[in-house]
Amino acid sequence: MFGSTFVTVCGLWGLLGSLSWSFAKKRRTMLAIMLCTQPGYGIYWAGLGDATAAAMSVLAMLLTLLSAGLGGPEGSAMVRWTRRAFMAALIPVAGISLLTWDGLPSAFAAAGMALGCAARWQADGTRFQRLMLSTNLPWLAHDLMAGSAPALASDLFGLARAAWIGVAEFRRRRPAALRGIAVAVPA
Repeated sequence: MFGSTFVTVCGLWGLLGSLSWSFAKKRRTMLAIMLCTQPGYGIYWAGLGDATAAAMSVLAMLLTLLSAGLGGPEGSAMVRWTRRAFMAALIPVAGISLLTWDGLPSAFAAAGMALGCAARWQADGTRFQRLMLSTNLPWLAHDLMAGSAPALASDLFGLARAAWIGVAEFRRRRPAALRGIAVAVPA
């Protein structure tokens, strides 16, 4: 019972981060929230026996930590070093996928991780946020197959959040010809 309860609490810990990071205004704050809550998903997936997702969670923590170094001035020694380290850290993505391969769920986990790598590479907070939210689509497929309620909640929330941001952006930038047309989404 304790093991099951502990695993569930860790899933909820990961879910908390998934529900909150995208509301941060700055990229560094988004990364900090992710870094504080990603261990929850790592433990959760390990407790469920999903080796691919658990390993990807650990790798996501490393990549999140590394991507914090991309926030400096372009061309600085720190950004150059971080980009090299980040590229080297991508090698384990393929390795983990192969070593823990479990068919289609592993393929979707790897696709989600690949999108997450592309997102973490972004120094611009807006591009980072949007790409990170797009990772919810392959993870949704994985989590449906895995039958994980906390992860499914996270994916569905992330997709809804992405849609909300997209509609808000459209409303801000819609062409002059459409400005007189009401869009039924509160600001």
